[in-house]
This record gives sequence, C-alpha cells and structure tokens, in this order.
Amino acid sequence: MEKTAAATIPMPTAARKKAKLPPSVTYPVLTIGSIFVVWELIGQLGGIDPFMFSWPSKILEQVWLFLVNGSVFGHLAISGIEVGIGFAMALIGIPLGLILGYWRKIEYAFDPIITALYTTPVVALTPLFVLWFGLETFSKVMMVFTMSIFPILINTMAGVKTTDPSLIKAARSYGASSFQMFREVIFPSTMSYIVTGIRLAIGRALIAVVVAEMLAANKGIGYAIRHASELFRTSEYLGYVGVLMVLSIVLTQLLKYIERWIAPWRNH
Repeated sequence: MEKTAAATIPMPTAARKKAKLPPSVTYPVLTIGSIFVVWELIGQLGGIDPFMFSWPSKILEQVWLFLVNGSVFGHLAISGIEVGIGFAMALIGIPLGLILGYWRKIEYAFDPIITALYTTPVVALTPLFVLWFGLETFSKVMMVFTMSIFPILINTMAGVKTTDPSLIKAARSYGASSFQMFREVIFPSTMSYIVTGIRLAIGRALIAVVVAEMLAANKGIGYAIRHASELFRTSEYLGYVGVLMVLSIVLTQLLKYIERWIAPWRNH
C-alpha cells in the first residue's frame, strides 16, 4: 500500500507542469495586458483628450455597439469579398515564383520589372485604379491583387534558390520529370518561404482594401473608418481599426495551423 501511495504522489505535479501555458502565450498576454491597464488608467485619469484619442473601455463600448446593431458585419462582408477574390488571384505568385526561381534566364528577364513594380507605392496609384476599373468592387479587388502578389512571388523565388542542389541532382538521376521535380523536391523545400510570403501578403491585402475603400467607396470597412473619422468619432474609428487588427491576427494564426498541417516536418 505504501509503495502504491508513493507512486501516485508525483502525478499531480507532472499534470500541473503539462497544464502550464507556454511562454509564447503568457509573455504576449502579460505585455499587452500591462499596456492596456496603463492606457486605461491614463484615460480614466483625464490624461487623454477624447476628441484626439481614446482608451480601451470607450473603444470596447463602441465595438459592442456596432456588433449589437450588426453594422460592422455588412462592412466586413463587402471587404471580405474584395480581399478574398484579390488574394485568391494573388496566389498565382506561387507557380510564377517557382518558375522564376528555378529557371534563371527567365528570372533575369523579369527581375527588373518585378523589382520596379514591388517598390512602386501602389497606394498612390489608387485614383488610377478607380479610373481603370471603376468605383465598384473590381477596383478594390485589383488593388488587393497588386499589393498581395509580390510578397508571395518574391518569397517563393527565394525559397526555390535555397533548395538543396544535391536533392535536385538525385531526383534527376532517378529520371524525375519537371513536374515531379517541382512536386516532390522544390515545392516541399519552398513551403516555409511560401507561407511567409502569404503572411506578409495578408497584411498588404488589408491595407490595400482599407485605403481603396477610404478613397473611393460608400461601403466596406475602409469606408466605415473614413466616415467615423470625418465625424470625429474617435472611439468608433479606433474600434474599426481594432477589429481589423484582431482579424489580421486570426488570419495569421490560422495560416500557422495550416502550415503545421501541410508541412509538419517544419515544426521539429
């Protein structure tokens, strides 16, 4: 009996260790929580002019209001359609990046063009997009596509160049076709670079749709931000910005889970 009791004593300690949250969760929560507490105290003590800025409780109050009346969902639906279509089109950067990264002569031919387009401030071209594609959804879709494709394309090209040459030689020696080479060797080796490119592209896609809607739209989350700022509703304005921040975090975390599912070997 004594041996049995002694054997069961360490189990709760082990269970507590397993239940402990990892530093990747606790550190951000503590840091962000501390920032919000200090921010809220400054606001409550009158250190923030509500006309110029706001604090967490007032922002959350506004978020709750437009969540209850449902207005934010209509704007998010419009922006989501524009981002979804534009981002899906931008995924063409993956096969293009694989081709340009593998065949150097093609890369030499198009690299100056890609660099010039990537470094061009596309946001400044928004009025031109409106002239070309109109005031409706298509101009926003094209803005999202233009700003999203280059991070995916460039990161995919970089990933192809890091593929171990010995793996490519081995595949060739076994008579692998070009399609098999890309599917079995190059694409798996490039996966982490592709995911990184997609993460960067998500942020650029959200920026693109918000800027386009702020300049030329009567619906969407960008329009809602512009409308609130024009009426000097600072808390509402920041509430919409906060919704976008949360959405971008959710999308990024979802992408991490997808990467773990597609390429589990990257986690070791």
